Amino acid sequence: MSRLKDLVSKGVRLVVVDTEQTASSSEAEPDAEPGVREREIPAEAFEAAPPRTVAVSTVPAATEDFGAVYDEAGITLPAHGYGVDKVAEMLESKRLAALAPEVKATAVLAALEAAQVPVREVIQDAVLRDKALDAFEAAKQRELAELRQKCDARIQEIRDELDRILKEKNGEIEELKKATTGAQQAYETLRERKAKEEERLHKVVSHFVEGGVNPISTSSRSGSSTPPAPKAGPA
Repeated sequence: MSRLKDLVSKGVRLVVVDTEQTASSSEAEPDAEPGVREREIPAEAFEAAPPRTVAVSTVPAATEDFGAVYDEAGITLPAHGYGVDKVAEMLESKRLAALAPEVKATAVLAALEAAQVPVREVIQDAVLRDKALDAFEAAKQRELAELRQKCDARIQEIRDELDRILKEKNGEIEELKKATTGAQQAYETLRERKAKEEERLHKVVSHFVEGGVNPISTSSRSGSSTPPAPKAGPA
């Protein structure tokens, strides 16, 4: 609950009560006629006509103009045109800028009385706007919670997908490593078998060539590019 809402829930005692007329009207009823300054405003005066409830707000949380929030909540100025913004302008006017807060309030109250505007309606306008702001914050809090839940669920889906892909790719990597290892082992075996076969061929051919030059290459011997002439047969 906001501080303003907490205060008005207990009723409001007005600060400026400095004339005899004010003192004589201190016991005025809550529904005092315009032009009569009230000393106290009961909490019930702020309970009527709450702002419109908005389930989903179309106003972004980053808005810098709360006017859109008030419009969405259906808050309009009182018929006399004196809302809390108007009174704020009066309090901040150059004529009153150098005065003490109590004097400012007295001057504004006098102006409101002259315009037959009950100060309670100004405070009611402020309370409605405060309630609209509270409702707007609550709506954005719900939106944030829903967005966080949605995003967290999607993040988990992405993580699960990444885990599945990672597992699949790790399996593929292992298969590739196995294929490479198997090919390497097969190659080493081939070299060993090839060396043995070349030794066998070299040994056989060595019986038929002269000069110790064997056209068969082995891992320990380099072969001649031009095969030598075969040995002459028996006469």
